[in-house]
Amino acid sequence: MFIKYFAVFLASFAFFPGAALAEDTTGITKDTIKIGVFGPMTGSAALFGKSVFGVEALYRDVNDHGGIFGRKIELVREDDACDPAKGIAAFKKLVSQDQVFAINGGACSGVVMAIKPEVAKTDVPYMVMSAASATIPSPLVPNLFQAVATTNAVARTMIDFAMSKPGTTKIAFVSHSDDWGKSNRDPAVEQLKKVYKIDPVLDLTMERGSTDATPQILQIRNSGAQFVVVMMYPAEVAIFMRDAFKFGLKTPVLGPMSISLEDTRDRAGNPAAVENLYVFYPYLYPSDSAEMKKWGNLINKYYPNERVENFSFLGMGSTMAMIEALKKAGPNLSREKLVTALNSIQGYETGVLSAPISFSPEDHAGVKSGAMATFVNGKIAVFKKWQDK
Repeated sequence: MFIKYFAVFLASFAFFPGAALAEDTTGITKDTIKIGVFGPMTGSAALFGKSVFGVEALYRDVNDHGGIFGRKIELVREDDACDPAKGIAAFKKLVSQDQVFAINGGACSGVVMAIKPEVAKTDVPYMVMSAASATIPSPLVPNLFQAVATTNAVARTMIDFAMSKPGTTKIAFVSHSDDWGKSNRDPAVEQLKKVYKIDPVLDLTMERGSTDATPQILQIRNSGAQFVVVMMYPAEVAIFMRDAFKFGLKTPVLGPMSISLEDTRDRAGNPAAVENLYVFYPYLYPSDSAEMKKWGNLINKYYPNERVENFSFLGMGSTMAMIEALKKAGPNLSREKLVTALNSIQGYETGVLSAPISFSPEDHAGVKSGAMATFVNGKIAVFKKWQDK
């Protein structure tokens, strides 16, 4: 009898306005939408933090044009220093202390993977800023979205680019041995073996913090490798290119999306050292082109002292997707409606990314392809397939 009446009580309670089915409007007022942003603003990977300025510039531009349904974006920024522990602390602070409505952040895959279980415990819509690991969107977390090419997409593009050069049979790999390095290297090796039936001619490691690439360079020079795939962070890639130039290694070097041509040139201290460097390129146009200049000008409008380069634009696609979803969600905004709106985005062309963004309830890896870029006569040029300079 008790169970019968208790069931009736629960059924009647469900009809009361604002009962258990109420939507979550944390971080929203009639005038504002509070959004958290975080990235490596300090530390050895602070180069990736440049994405934060592009992200914030877009939100600030929205505010200058009246906001979204009259609400202005209120930004709260945290620094994760590309450190997983600091990333977890930043996420928890934004959610619990700052009580943001949504989050648009994360440039380091290790940080994002560390906070992924925390995201899954909440209903906070979380859009990855620029971290690329394929393990971020898979397995799927319903409120976590990634609007940048995954490491799998990057790896396939790099190998297909190398193999588009006629006669390519020997590709060497140099990678960090940590999880990040493996998450980049493994799908590239798989693509080489599975699609082209070729094994790496060399499969070397160069650890983070290394200051000398001489042993790797000498092995590569003796191997006859026709391409070198480097799955490393910016500092180590710059050292590798510096030493490759020193030893006269002219083999084309392919780097992932985490590598900036401009930054590597500056770190190496010699433009000639990066003449043979190609990097995965996520943009429609070269970062120094007239087409991209308008986005650079937007960043400098709000951050006049910021030097705009490759990574400055990398998070902008994620923010454009967020802004589009906020508009699609309508004036009666909630976290649930934002997630639903994100899941409805299909073939969204940002004007920045070289591929459209598409999400569905089953797939939150929004970008599937890209291109490669290198310096030609001191200017960045973008290629889909190999061609001699």
